[in-house]
Amino acid sequence: MKNRAIATIAAAAFAAAAVIALLVFRAGDSSSGETPETAATAETRKAAADGGGQIPEATPAEAAETVQDEEEAEEPQTEEEKAEAAAQAKAEEFDSLVDKWSEPSDSGVTMDDIAAFAAALREVPEAMREDCLRRALNLVPDDNALLLAGVLMDKSQPKDFVELVYNDVLNRAEEVKLPILKEIYKDKNHPCWADTAWIFDATGETP
Repeated sequence: MKNRAIATIAAAAFAAAAVIALLVFRAGDSSSGETPETAATAETRKAAADGGGQIPEATPAEAAETVQDEEEAEEPQTEEEKAEAAAQAKAEEFDSLVDKWSEPSDSGVTMDDIAAFAAALREVPEAMREDCLRRALNLVPDDNALLLAGVLMDKSQPKDFVELVYNDVLNRAEEVKLPILKEIYKDKNHPCWADTAWIFDATGETP
């Protein structure tokens, strides 16, 4: 009995010494910017992860810090990155408009729709515009092809882009392309006027 009592007292003394040593160790770590509380939280999570248990939820302070870090990572840091993000946004806006008109519309295409379509394409940076335009030509059906007339008559567009749309219109159904070609024929300063005049002369359908 006496020996058992001595062993119990010794074990208690050892446990107390271990606790004191742990507290002193953690207090020393606080100089590196980590408090005992956050260290304990990290150790608890690591132990839970290693043991296959459920990792405790982050504290509000930790969650806020994580959100802030993510926002800082996502937000463009340089003027060049900001410009690239703005350009991408303009391209995505035009693509969304194309998606809207990728199906026939019950109300049809209005003059306002034509103007809005051409204006949205003008906002796309020239370096990205051709890809956006080719996507539009592939997706806009004949029922909505009048939208392309706005691009064709937009002389602020580079000639290459206008000719790209013009060649697409020539491959459309006759009832689609004829009204557009007649509009082009009215403007002798249009970059595609000579080709249009030749087509009308060859077919004998000169307006």
